[in-house]
Amino acid sequence: MVLNIEEEIDARIAAMEAEPQASSGSHIVRREILFITEAVHTTGAEALSPVRGLAQIEVCGTATPSSEVRRGIIRFRPRDELRAPYYKEADRTIRLWLDIAHLDHLAMQLNHRKRWLWIGIWPDGYTYADVHSRP
Repeated sequence: MVLNIEEEIDARIAAMEAEPQASSGSHIVRREILFITEAVHTTGAEALSPVRGLAQIEVCGTATPSSEVRRGIIRFRPRDELRAPYYKEADRTIRLWLDIAHLDHLAMQLNHRKRWLWIGIWPDGYTYADVHSRP
């Protein structure tokens, strides 16, 4: 079975019926989709007051034909430090903040055979991003 990621993302966008932005057709939602081929896990510390530990995973791979993305940076933070995802044109990178409680789940996903990171950008500026995988 061939996996059509573009169609799957269209279905995900359509399924967001609880969001006001879902009234926008999938054809006007900009999306960047990255098939993940490599992941580098990093940890560190940041000199804020108080000092806090950091965890992030940088992924790279291949963009779908309709995308230009080259990599993704997934940062793990406590729930009260999360930020909205965004796509930076200059370095073609999706940036995504996830609750630190999801670190184990994402590590499991990165062990799956097929995995991809995507971001949707609606005309009014609403953004949504997540990681999908299939064993």
